[in-house]
Amino acid sequence: MKPILPVLMLVPLLAAGCVPEPEPETPPVMGEDSCGASRYLPLIGQSGVTISVPANVPYRSYKTGDPVTMDFSPSRLNFEHDKTGKLIRVSCG
Repeated sequence: MKPILPVLMLVPLLAAGCVPEPEPETPPVMGEDSCGASRYLPLIGQSGVTISVPANVPYRSYKTGDPVTMDFSPSRLNFEHDKTGKLIRVSCG
């Protein structure tokens, strides 16, 4: 009877490996330029640029690799800079 015990102990572990992982949530698509990011595209590639954003427009500016929240806000502008301060990406969300 002892040889069956190790096999029975492995059954829950094997069964746990068969459970599929949940699909990642995809943020809703509200339009390609829901925040007006296209206005700022000519600034991509520039270093140390000063960006003026209207007072009622939410935005965030961060460097690649910085921690940012994963919430999706279609009206928020995102300005991503590389480690040298060059603007590399402008997006909504």
